[in-house]
Amino acid sequence: MYHFTVNKLATIIFLGLLILDSTNSQSWTERKSLPAGALARNHPVTFTLDGKGYVATGNTVNNSDVFKDVWRYDPGTNDWEELAVFPGEARGYSYGVAYEGKGYLGFGLARSGHLKDLWEFDPSTEKWKQLPSCPCVGRTHPALVAHQGKIYVGAGGGQMGDLKDWWAYDLKSQTWSQKDSFPGFKRHHPFFFEVGEYIYVGFGHSGPFIFKDMFRYDPKLDKWQEVASLPSQGRVAGTQFTYKGKGYLLSGQGEDHQNLKTGEFWAYTPENDSWSQLPPHPGSGRWAPGSFLIGSSIYLTSGTPDGGDVKDLWSFDLDLLAGIKPIDLPSFEVYPNPASEFINIATEDFGFAEVQILNVYGQKVLNPMNKEPKLDVRHLAEGVYFLQLTKNGIARSTKFVIQR
Repeated sequence: MYHFTVNKLATIIFLGLLILDSTNSQSWTERKSLPAGALARNHPVTFTLDGKGYVATGNTVNNSDVFKDVWRYDPGTNDWEELAVFPGEARGYSYGVAYEGKGYLGFGLARSGHLKDLWEFDPSTEKWKQLPSCPCVGRTHPALVAHQGKIYVGAGGGQMGDLKDWWAYDLKSQTWSQKDSFPGFKRHHPFFFEVGEYIYVGFGHSGPFIFKDMFRYDPKLDKWQEVASLPSQGRVAGTQFTYKGKGYLLSGQGEDHQNLKTGEFWAYTPENDSWSQLPPHPGSGRWAPGSFLIGSSIYLTSGTPDGGDVKDLWSFDLDLLAGIKPIDLPSFEVYPNPASEFINIATEDFGFAEVQILNVYGQKVLNPMNKEPKLDVRHLAEGVYFLQLTKNGIARSTKFVIQR
């Protein structure tokens, strides 16, 4: 092994690639699509209440049409039921969440413009109630998370550009308060989820840049901290959920702003700050799908795969992942860190197929042809970068800093 001294700034992103055991493989199962009365769409608002999945609002490609219909899926009968229409403005680019037996829907884009309203749905009465609107800028594609009696919302796209502010709505006092701003670049359409005491927000895009960073928010301290980036390309416009202490990302588009070649599925484990890849959903990745978790099964619906908007429904039982076995990959580190002219790669196995250096936007800035353990970085500007090594489709990356 090439010898080095570990620098405290080095952040190793551990990737355990998951594969299906041939004798115990699990797969996605197709369920009943939204019925004839529901049009295909992207950006549906989705959440789960009382063991049933809900799909509401949404839009067609380029927001040419927006909806306000509401549908409920019963996994016991594998059937859908149409409910009364959403009383607010028809919209797309909106998000929703369930918390303590009620559903919440807000923000997005309507014919009137960017929205900042918030609505509460009671499944016992099947009625919607409008809550106080956010005193913030109206926005599309924000992060929206329910956590410890509050609805948090932030980032997203405003009328004048992308945002990074962060707000909390207290469900008990029915008041809004502004919190510590998201520390990364301004962006819209991020991925987000809550696990344990924390909220996680990252990825997404701004202009031509698509990100792969992830940040953890501590509501008690009102502080953010960067955690492990995804050991793959940046991504945007997928769906997300939380299950048994892990955060999950599903589908979306890659760093070229085109649908991912497969419906990629990733899990984040907070205990060791690591990412693992799971079996992708059928077909290509899709732009802005929705998902709802019922029991141990995640349901994926709608969105825009390569062929256009759809309204299909697929499920995957997360408790059957016990048949998936991890593969241990050799780790590596970079030194010196910070670096000024050269970096060295320390690893027990340098037989990787590809070596790349990426900037914070996930863009390739160096793709050396030779696989040497020493790389010249004198032409790179000061800042934060990621060294990524790939072999047989498995990627591992680590962060380093150029400082002069």
